[in-house]
Amino acid sequence: MERLAADERASAACEAALRVLGLALEVRDGETKGHTDRVAALAMRMAEALCWSPSQTRALRWGAYLHDIGKIAIPDAVLLKPGALDAEERAVMRSHVGEGLHFVAALDFLPATALEVVRDHHERWNGQGYPAGKVGCEISLAGRVFALCDVYDALTSKRPYKAAWTSETALDEIAGQAGRHFDPVLTGIFVELLACEAGRLD
Repeated sequence: MERLAADERASAACEAALRVLGLALEVRDGETKGHTDRVAALAMRMAEALCWSPSQTRALRWGAYLHDIGKIAIPDAVLLKPGALDAEERAVMRSHVGEGLHFVAALDFLPATALEVVRDHHERWNGQGYPAGKVGCEISLAGRVFALCDVYDALTSKRPYKAAWTSETALDEIAGQAGRHFDPVLTGIFVELLACEAGRLD
């Protein structure tokens, strides 16, 4: 019992520390306040819908906390630029994936699923994503799941350059990207899950 309690305390400490890292990035990037907790919550709903084990679910959540941690290395002139990025600036912004992987590799207690979220959440089903241009199931399952959560929250959140989309409009856009940006099977599950939840709230 003492060993179990110690393990639970250690896990809780890791959970809190990883969440704080995600929240710290939000302080620097003022546009995304609340993003870390929102995408983590979305990811947990998807994990439940997919009947993931507790350990898989925890790893997905930890990856959600850390998914954009590499943006710490992005210069303010790019990260905080209010307008559109040019080609050179986009390349710099995209480097946050590699920077994030470098960062999380030092956290040797992280499960593989958490690393997959950091590595693959900007890949696209049709191979047009980054950093590796992976296609279809070359992209990790965790990366494919989390991409849906990340994009949905980006669409439904206000930014200096856009208004927040409604949930309905965002889900229509995501459904339209099935087989292009997103895994078509997971897209169906995600859209149905959030549409059903919206229906219950109505």
